[in-house]
Parts: sequence; structure tokens; C-alpha cells
Amino acid sequence: SIKASYSEMTQYIHLLTNAGIGLPTDLWVPSTTKIQPQTSRQFAIGIAKTYSQYDISLEGYYKEMSNLIEYKDGASYLDASEDWQEKVAIAGNGQSYGLELFLEKKTGFFTGWLGYTLSKSTRQFDELNFGKKFAYKYDRRHDISLALTREWEKKRSVSLVWVFGTGNAITLPRATFEVFNANSGIFYGDRNSSRLGSYHRLDLSYSWWKEKKWGQSKWTVGVYNAYNHLNPFFVSLELNADRTKYQLVQYSLFPIIPSVSYSIKF
Repeated sequence: SIKASYSEMTQYIHLLTNAGIGLPTDLWVPSTTKIQPQTSRQFAIGIAKTYSQYDISLEGYYKEMSNLIEYKDGASYLDASEDWQEKVAIAGNGQSYGLELFLEKKTGFFTGWLGYTLSKSTRQFDELNFGKKFAYKYDRRHDISLALTREWEKKRSVSLVWVFGTGNAITLPRATFEVFNANSGIFYGDRNSSRLGSYHRLDLSYSWWKEKKWGQSKWTVGVYNAYNHLNPFFVSLELNADRTKYQLVQYSLFPIIPSVSYSIKF
């Protein structure tokens, strides 16, 4: 099969993201008399085919966006004395395009699916980054998802899920400088010109269940982030132990986490 689509959309809320280091502070803000609703136009085309027990599809898309907003350079959401509308650059444009591959196996010794997306997402504002295009915070060049399940006699199953994604774009400091009789300063590079480390993890689970007259009882034991990869949540600029220079320190969430669950269905 071959399929194609075209859509135009208007959205009356905006996702406002910080581009610098520090704790992520994504906010949803409304359209106002000053900030117009964002609009988008998207075209997609794809092909799909079934081979025996496999379904495979490939789809490409291209999306243009307008009336976007971003924090101005140096603006902070922590300063409540200033209207948030004064902290943002408005009427930006954006592009997002890529290819998505999906392969699914529905029968056989194991079942599951594999998805891969190759994409790019950029923003452009006249008053930011000297008017040059820059990567959107959530521009993710590579995104992979793999899910596999093996079931025995409809009483036991083992599952595996692995995900991988290119790290978020971020604006990192390039140098520090000192001003005579004043505090030191920090020089930043182009907006979102650096990346956090890639995100990836492996989740495993084993389930067994019994059929009852009234329904089904099921036990599941699992482990989240099985190889304990410390994925980056955010980075912070901090002085080293002897306070002679700055260094970037990564903070992570959710190390390896075991779990047990019991459920009934009736």
C-alpha cells in the first residue's frame, strides 16, 4: 500500500523550553493578544507491505511551523517580577523532517517490533543566535525502539524493551573571563550547538499467570534500566574542589530499579 497525507493545524498553547544548562524547566503557556497561536503544515508519504509474518513500513514527513516562541538570551523563568511575555522571542519559524522505519513480527517463536526514526528539527528567530538556524532542544537525530516477547503455552512470557535516542540539544559555556574589580563572567557558544549524552536503557520482565473460573491472576517481575546506565537529566556548571575553575557536572535519574506486580482480571 502507498499512502500520503497533508494537514494544517493551529495550536493555542506553546511549549516554552530553556536552552541553557541547569534543571529542565519546560512550561506550557497560552496564546495571548501579543503571542499568536502557532501554526503548522505537514506533508507525509509512506509505503507498507506484508511479508509472511512480517509487516514493514517506511514513511517520510516534512513539517513547517510558524509563530513559535523561545526564551530570549539570558532570560530566566525564576524572575517573577517581569511578565513572561517580555522574556520570549516571538514569531519564530521551524522545520521538522525525517524518515520512520517500522518492522513488526506478529507470529512465530517470538513476536515484537523495531522502530527507527532519522529526523531533524530546527528553529529560526531574527533576534536569536544572530538570526541563524539552530537545533530545537528536542531535535533527536536517531531514535530506536525495540520490543520482543516470547510466550510459552499462554501461561508464561518474557519481554525485552530497549530504547535509544540522541541526547537533547543544549547551549554550553565556551569560556569564562574576569573583569577588573568585578565578578567573573561566562561566554556561551551558539544556541543549542552542543548535546547531552545519548539516552538508552534496557527493560526486562518475566510474567506467569493462571486462568481462573472468574478470570485471570498474573505475577510480573521486572527490572528497569537493567544495565544501570546513568542517562543525563541535566548538567550544571560548578566550581571544582579547589575552586580554581568551572566544570560541568551531570545529574541523572532512575538507575536500575527492580519491580514486582500482581494483577487480576475478571
